[in-house]
Amino acid sequence: MKEKIKAIVFGCGVMGRQVARVLLDKESFEVVGAIDIDPELIGWDLGDILGIRKKLNLKIEKEPEVLFSKVKADAVVHTTTSYLEIVLPQITQCLKARLNVISTCEELSYPWKRHPEIAKNIDKLAKEKGVTVVGTGINPGFLMDTLPLMLTAPCLDVKSVKVTRMMNSAKRRIPFQEKVGTGLTQKEFRQKIEDKSITGHVGLLESIYTIANGLGWELDGAIELPPEPVTGEKEIETGLGAVKPGNVIGLTSVAYGQLKGKEVIRLEFCANAGVDEEYDEVIIEGEPNIHQKIIGGVHGDIGTVAVTINTIPRIIEAPPGLLLMKDLSLPSLAL
Repeated sequence: MKEKIKAIVFGCGVMGRQVARVLLDKESFEVVGAIDIDPELIGWDLGDILGIRKKLNLKIEKEPEVLFSKVKADAVVHTTTSYLEIVLPQITQCLKARLNVISTCEELSYPWKRHPEIAKNIDKLAKEKGVTVVGTGINPGFLMDTLPLMLTAPCLDVKSVKVTRMMNSAKRRIPFQEKVGTGLTQKEFRQKIEDKSITGHVGLLESIYTIANGLGWELDGAIELPPEPVTGEKEIETGLGAVKPGNVIGLTSVAYGQLKGKEVIRLEFCANAGVDEEYDEVIIEGEPNIHQKIIGGVHGDIGTVAVTINTIPRIIEAPPGLLLMKDLSLPSLAL
């Protein structure tokens, strides 16, 4: 029987708990520890916060070094925040302990443009310690970058790539509905965009540069437009209550990359409570043209958990360093 992959869950919020539950149910994984900084979680048994009604004898630790000194693990599944400068100390602690890291930090999926010096240092440390670091998730990580790249495999030439993610935000968890501005007036939305309490979808530029890197394109540049509010024409029920006509029911984020003055990559992320048809769509202009549409779309949270967990075996077998999803062998369902 193949030896189980020993994993540590770093971050016990909504996503971290979902990751932990799935890892516990899979035959090929063993959860050997958990870390969080929330004072209300520290010291609790992981089983208690997962609601599985049994003790796992895995106490949630605050200090990573304390846990790393007590247990042996193959990988850390890191699910804390979207921003690389914030998670850098956490990632560094894991690497110094010679642990492979797979993270849902969006900016880690392609940090070479936004944070080149940080990316260089992470790559250097990972190689020194003989471990691998990858940022992934449903997006960035798969739907708007890795999948489009895979779909160019039967192409002799590619002129442009357009990806659209259309989702009904009313079906998502409450924090996500808040994140897209549900229930705000248009004035409130604009103010929150200005003060960056609403950021739109984090990771669009990372996805653009991942696609460009995979296709060997040296872009003139990539631009992310400010998120635009989507308003309802009628009252719509959401997890945050009824939203009056004219108020915000979600947002649209757009980013594009240019090559030789021409737009060659366009990503559109649309999340609002009024979406009737959910889908994920990739349109490739090339030889031949390719048009792929996932009817119903891929559920964001489930997809993020799945892509993250299914990629763990690939980072363990990968060469050391800071890698992109395209650098790994093809991820697939991990049992």
